[in-house]
Amino acid sequence: MTQTIHRKVSRGRPEGRAHRARLRILVLPTLRLGQPVPTARTLGWLLRINQSEAWRHMRRALAEAGIATETRGAGRGKRVYVVSLPDRRVAA
Repeated sequence: MTQTIHRKVSRGRPEGRAHRARLRILVLPTLRLGQPVPTARTLGWLLRINQSEAWRHMRRALAEAGIATETRGAGRGKRVYVVSLPDRRVAA
């Protein structure tokens, strides 16, 4: 008989929150309309983590910020571009 160990998956782990905070500070303010989002490789290097994990954090940070994106191209030429940005004015 095999025993399966289930670990509770917490979506709000401190490491992930720190990675998304770093992305909000370093990457999101530099995005403009029509500009490609940095690649997973670049984000992995920036956060010092696996590329796929870095991309997952970037997608979540974009969703939290309300930034809409679209994928263009095919194969290795596929890139994600910024389509719309929310109004960034802060109420005084």
